[in-house]
Parts: sequence; structure tokens; C-alpha cells
Amino acid sequence: MKKKKKYLDLVLYPNRSLNIKSLIFLASIFTVLSFLISFYFINTGAWPVGIFLFIDLLIILLAFKFNYRNSKKYERIILKDALLIKKINFRGKEKIIKIEPSWLRLKVRSYNNSGHLEIISKGKSQIIGSYLNLTELKKLAKEIKKALILREKELSLNF
Repeated sequence: MKKKKKYLDLVLYPNRSLNIKSLIFLASIFTVLSFLISFYFINTGAWPVGIFLFIDLLIILLAFKFNYRNSKKYERIILKDALLIKKINFRGKEKIIKIEPSWLRLKVRSYNNSGHLEIISKGKSQIIGSYLNLTELKKLAKEIKKALILREKELSLNF
């Protein structure tokens, strides 16, 4: 039995701005500063300012939480006999998309130095790399194209 050859195996992660230690450090600085400033305004009689500072703090902490949670998702692209796109969300749930690579077209769509790579096959499209910048998307498209060309060459040699 012949083993299937992998022509491409890529894992795409979002760009992380902070790791967990620096995120906790930054959140604790915001918390301490908000508490001290709120305490000052509450003691001087301007208690609504303290309440609004605590609301701002909650919004900032929620934004940190969502940013860290969304940075856990990733995508994996595998090219064997078929192109497999595995999309793993922040909870670890996996969605597998199987595409026939013989009919494949790649389009890089961009808006303001961000965008996505669109993989089109038989009239259906899949979007990958929506968190990558434009230069990373172009490199990704070139890597996929090289692997597709290598696959087609090896398939044509087998005939």
C-alpha cells in the first residue's frame, strides 16, 4: 500500500500582540490606576467620575479577554490528494473543508493592508487567513501555488 505524500502542511496563527503574562501585567496596571484615580475623585465628591472610570476599566478588561480568546484560533492547510483546510476556533472545535485541488484558483483580497486569501474551486470559495496582513497573504498564496505545481508535476509523471 502506497503512503499518501504531503505536498504542503501549513499552520496559520493570528499575530499575537501580548502573551498571557504581559496581558495580566497590563490589566493589573489598568486596574490599579483606575482604582486610585476613582478613589481620588470619589473622595473629592465627584463620585460619577469614579463610576465611569470603573465602567471604562470593565470595557478594557473585556476587550483584553476577547483579544486573547480570539488569538487562540488557527487554520491548518494540508495538500495531499485533496486540499484540506482545518479551521480550529478558540474552543478547539475543528471544521474540516475538503477541496479538489485540480480546479483551484487563489485570489488575494485586500483592504488597507489587511484582507484574506480566497480559495475558489468549482464555483465555491473558502476564505482563509483573514487575520494576516497583505505581505503574509501573498507569501501564503505563493507557497500554496508552489505545492500545487509540485503535485501536478508528480501526478503527470505517474502516467
